[in-house]
Amino acid sequence: MNLVFGLFGCGLLSLAVVAAALRLRRFSVGARAAVMLAAGAALFVPFGELSLAAYVRGVTGDLSISTLVLAGAACIAQLTGRRLIGQRDLRALMWLVVVAAVFLYPFALGLSPFDPYALGYGSAGFVTALLLVTLAGWYARLNLIVLVVAAAALAYLGSAYESRNFWDYLIDPLVSIYALVWLLAGLRGRTGLPLQAQDLGPKS
Repeated sequence: MNLVFGLFGCGLLSLAVVAAALRLRRFSVGARAAVMLAAGAALFVPFGELSLAAYVRGVTGDLSISTLVLAGAACIAQLTGRRLIGQRDLRALMWLVVVAAVFLYPFALGLSPFDPYALGYGSAGFVTALLLVTLAGWYARLNLIVLVVAAAALAYLGSAYESRNFWDYLIDPLVSIYALVWLLAGLRGRTGLPLQAQDLGPKS
């Protein structure tokens, strides 16, 4: 199951990137579906010893649930022309991912004796903090945060990946960089500067 879920995640991300690069929303729904099906199939056809999805997995490793949710929503948006994630939900998730990344990655590199990555191995405090974040998201009607944390918890409990660290199911470097770029692009837009990354997130 570890291999299948990992390949599926990398295939989904690759499909989202291909769909965005081709700007499928310019075409008819039938054409979009045909391209998506063809691209999806091509990602899992072996080229040599491995498929394209496997090559991507070799570079990125297994992707977090945050990445998979965003990639899945992007694929559906390209296919249907309708965006599933509202601006408020997306902004909240982006901030949460960036805060988590700032908390996790610098310390995990050994810049301090404190290692937050170790909290992902079943720390009661970490689980309690995630529960509070989920409850706060539910109370604030930030459904995307609730979905991501709940899906990550289910994937973790189901051992979807080889890793037994909860952090690996929540965030990864790719979604952390994406979130930072998305937020910076939004700040540039609000200050009147050219917004070259305006397609990174949905408009309200």
